[in-house]
Amino acid sequence: MTNGLAARLPLDLLRERNLRRLFAAQAASVLGSSMMPIALSFAVLEHGGGASGVGLVLGAQTAPLMIFLLAGGVLADRWGRRITMIGSDLVRAAIEITVVVILLTVGMPLGGFVAFAAVLSVAAAFFHPAFHGFVPEVVSGKRLQEANALGSTLNSVGSLLGPAVCGALVVWTDPVWVIAIDAGTFLVSALCLAGVRTSSAKNTAREGESFSQQLRHGWREFSSRTWLWSLLAYTSLATTFVMGPVTVLGITFVGGKENGAAQWGTVMAAQGVGSLLGGLVGMRVRFRRPLLASVFCTFGLGAFGALLALRAPVYLLVVGSLLSGAGFALLHILWTSSLQADVPSDAMSRVSAYDGVATVLSMTVGYWWAAPVAAEVGAAPLLWFGVVWTVASAAVMATLPQIRRSVPGAGKDGEDGVVPEPRERSTAH
Repeated sequence: MTNGLAARLPLDLLRERNLRRLFAAQAASVLGSSMMPIALSFAVLEHGGGASGVGLVLGAQTAPLMIFLLAGGVLADRWGRRITMIGSDLVRAAIEITVVVILLTVGMPLGGFVAFAAVLSVAAAFFHPAFHGFVPEVVSGKRLQEANALGSTLNSVGSLLGPAVCGALVVWTDPVWVIAIDAGTFLVSALCLAGVRTSSAKNTAREGESFSQQLRHGWREFSSRTWLWSLLAYTSLATTFVMGPVTVLGITFVGGKENGAAQWGTVMAAQGVGSLLGGLVGMRVRFRRPLLASVFCTFGLGAFGALLALRAPVYLLVVGSLLSGAGFALLHILWTSSLQADVPSDAMSRVSAYDGVATVLSMTVGYWWAAPVAAEVGAAPLLWFGVVWTVASAAVMATLPQIRRSVPGAGKDGEDGVVPEPRERSTAH
């Protein structure tokens, strides 16, 4: 399945000035963003919003993504990825600085927090598709997997450190200052991105086309690749049918009221550690059939669900959570590298936006449906359904010829890669 191990971790990528600045921007942004949900929750509570208010505000952080990610992808291809990311960072910093001033002076009602979270989410929707399209402009195709793995590892480290740092800061100071720090991380990110230079002066879509035309071009690039939409459907349904129930119902299988939350926190922390391990595997292992390998990356999540359904002890749940985190981190690396290798540069951000929309939608549906269905059929049967779904759907995916191929551009002149599916040239050129 593999094509060997790299001699060492690809830290030499950081010797390249552009990549070093790009990853510094990503690290700053992830660190700040991972602090925001906790800081925002405590700020809402301190201003009388209550638990229901926290739910409204956190929900406002995700709902706009389903609407604006596609628009962000189109505009990133239209305006240029670097400019779009810098603009997103500066807008988010300005929004947060404004909110900090308001909180320190007149205070803010619950509706203000909801509006703040929603507007911040809209600005973020322009950053993420642009970032995925920008990486191939900075790193050579043969090192895309290594670069994506290194980026995923930095993302995991930031996601682990952010909540811990935020918790300590909230204890020692007011949550409003954490929001101010987050604004600072966006300014750092924008500064780092401003120093990135690429050889491709023009990689964006044709300026004469309308927004709707470019959106349709992105859809054609997405829908013309069987491997792309089928794998996205597979992972989205795994998120809905397996990850949703595991996340929502898991805590009911761990301990009682006194120690259940603490034990579940330990289990979830192992998922972050697993993400780090998945990133390390992505750095070192070259897969001859990366699409097929990505299909089986969901088995860690299936194993986690099975352990929960069996009411396994916490130490085994920690192992299951670790495998789940590692699998999804590696899946993301292989998926992103395949996307960047096969999709034309001018449509990259638009196509990657479909991944973002599907991810947010599948997570939302998974969170919503798990508890009501479990109340009717029972939590354990629902988890077992997820386990069966994981195995059965993977077996179906493994039969698709496009999934059993390699990805174009994985190696020099197609080496260690697969021949792309026959398709028309991008109409966006």
